[in-house]
Amino acid sequence: MKKTHLIIIGIVGIVAAALLINAVYVDNTIPTSSAALFSTKTNSEGNVSVMATPIDQSDWSFEITLNTHSVDINEDLAQVSTLTDENGNEYKPIEWRGDPPGGHHRKGVLSFGEITPRPQSITLFISQIGGIDERKFEWITQP
Repeated sequence: MKKTHLIIIGIVGIVAAALLINAVYVDNTIPTSSAALFSTKTNSEGNVSVMATPIDQSDWSFEITLNTHSVDINEDLAQVSTLTDENGNEYKPIEWRGDPPGGHHRKGVLSFGEITPRPQSITLFISQIGGIDERKFEWITQP
């Protein structure tokens, strides 16, 4: 009886390990879905943590979340942000819809407008937040 339990536990362990290895392998290779292509990126340098998530590729909108417990976040996100494509073309935001300057927690949507032709990669730069000269968030837009 004990031997049968050990064999079953061993088989379950091998299967679980194989699934885990496969999941890690898939996550470290080319993304398999658009959700994987546009995952949230986080930069926690300095006193402020900044998270950026692409949410709409038709107008290149990003959900931006800023959090800190030590300084006020007073920067105008539309003024301190730029988007570039793989050719070095630079785009300025057309709108910030979110929390106004001030406080320790801010969240909103930063929109850049349509980019044609569709870029193969994009890089979002946010400058001067929490004393950090430049934060860089990169995504490949096509697998």
